[in-house]
Amino acid sequence: MEAHLDENQNESFTKEGNKKILSTSAGFGLLRKGLIENLGNKRAKGFLLRYGWNLGVSVAEEAMKKSSSLDFLIKQASVLHLNTGHIGDIESERMIEMDDFGNVKSVMAKGKWIDSFEAQEHLKNHGKADSPVCHTLTGYSSGYMTTILKTNVVIKETACIGKGDSECRFEMKRLEDWGNEIEDEMALYHETNIIEELNDTYEQLLEQRNYIEKVAKFHTKLTESISNGSNLQDIADITFKLLEIPVSVEDLSFQKIVYSGIKEEEYIELNKDIRHYLKKHLYKNHKHFPLFHETVRLKTGYQDRIITPIYVQKKIIGYCTFFQYKDLSSISENDVMFIERTANAASLYLLNEKTSFEAIEKMKGYFLEQILKGQYTSKEEIISRGRYMGFEFEDPFYIAAIDFSQNEKAERTNSDDYDQFLETIVKYLDIKGYKVLIGQYEGHIIMLLPETENTLSTFKKIFNHMETSFQNYQLRVGISDQAEEIESILEHLEEALIALRMSTGKKIINFKELGIVGVLINSKNISGIKKIAKQELGPLYNLGETKKKELLKTLYVFLVNGGKLHQTMDDLSLSMSGLTYRVNKLEKMINKDLRDPIQSYQLLLILDSLIALGELDI
Repeated sequence: MEAHLDENQNESFTKEGNKKILSTSAGFGLLRKGLIENLGNKRAKGFLLRYGWNLGVSVAEEAMKKSSSLDFLIKQASVLHLNTGHIGDIESERMIEMDDFGNVKSVMAKGKWIDSFEAQEHLKNHGKADSPVCHTLTGYSSGYMTTILKTNVVIKETACIGKGDSECRFEMKRLEDWGNEIEDEMALYHETNIIEELNDTYEQLLEQRNYIEKVAKFHTKLTESISNGSNLQDIADITFKLLEIPVSVEDLSFQKIVYSGIKEEEYIELNKDIRHYLKKHLYKNHKHFPLFHETVRLKTGYQDRIITPIYVQKKIIGYCTFFQYKDLSSISENDVMFIERTANAASLYLLNEKTSFEAIEKMKGYFLEQILKGQYTSKEEIISRGRYMGFEFEDPFYIAAIDFSQNEKAERTNSDDYDQFLETIVKYLDIKGYKVLIGQYEGHIIMLLPETENTLSTFKKIFNHMETSFQNYQLRVGISDQAEEIESILEHLEEALIALRMSTGKKIINFKELGIVGVLINSKNISGIKKIAKQELGPLYNLGETKKKELLKTLYVFLVNGGKLHQTMDDLSLSMSGLTYRVNKLEKMINKDLRDPIQSYQLLLILDSLIALGELDI
């Protein structure tokens, strides 16, 4: 049997051949479910909004062919929407204001959709939503009203049965009247189609893959350079060559170790700037720079920096930095992976150096201790072994004794502190190229330094570095007279220890500065000195330890100040009456006139000698 339809009777075709397709709400619900499951909520929402919009535009254009009357088209809006089957009914209040030229001046409408198929299907297939779900209805209404009013009109669903509300309500305004409230919604109307987005995603993945490959090759290059014996300067040079970003390795105080990719004067300028920035903005209430435990980005008014810590055996020992002038900055967040790989390479190099360095330095320290303990039978054996370590003991040298204590309590530190001090000194000496034997002896750090053009200046540089590195400690150094023969090392060690004991008013003291006291002690006339001291100071020795120390200190300070009462009073924090009482008591006890220059000089010489011998602690 054949069926023939009159085209004029078939309303499912328009004149342009735009065929109308009928579908059930359940069928559309399945299609909607598939979109959400395959595209995700956000992309499915965008698809349904745009689908509804295009449907609304199409229906509006068909209606406008029948009449151009705006009143007719607005009244038809509800009728035509009901014909789609999307809703069971609609209630709305509209207010549209026109200007004198027939253009839309304002649009304000509120209403509700009754029996929304979209809300029901969503609840059936997905359960309750977190936000309104009538996307097709929203898109349809927006497309229809925008077409007939010839201005951008947007409908927003404000309540929805699909998210648990009692009804589906909407509001309508012109696009410009919504402000930022509708911004996220509008982005979905103009969303890139899925093919274009897949292409964009592919490009991003390709870019990410290329970036990861670049990082991997960069890491391999650095690792190979370390395996081939590269040092920190080589690592910095390779990093700059591969990335064309200036790089530096600095210590915890942001002092230069190595850098690459920038001129020296430029580096100095940038380094001063970052140190000033840190002190002014981040650490103005701290004496020292606190540690950066992770990668940070700092921007001053002058430069842009990425700083990452260098760890060796779980301890931060310095920083690796990418930097650039602010107006030339080409540093991106992706460069974090590169700077961290550079820091890892520096860490690997420094760990290897630390291991071998510690082994060599321990051997050197043990060698010095053996010499000091007289465990070698001949001078020739010491000279021979010294040459293996790069030391010529046939040349003149000096011995230095270093002591340190905490500023707050002036307590002697433990062995861990000694190890840290030794490590810091040794690293500094290595960087500066000083050949020094360093070790421990009877609770002191002992250094053997070959004679240089200005040995005392070298010691001062070492001392200044130590003070900077350990600002919570009080350091003192005693330096021996010049030694010509290695066999006399113990004699010169004693000179250094004597100078150390005499460094009551100075941080660094040379044995030569002791004058007659040094000669007396060095003459080994120790028993004679003690005997004279007991004779001259006898009555003071019979006092209790606390009282004895108090009076001897008063005597020493008074003599050092040349008998000046006010100066002594200030130094000892005493009142004038208290000081006068002590001075009179001392004069009676030892039967001396402390203002007599000859007697006072002899007493001061005796006290200095006792201090040098370690018999007296002022």
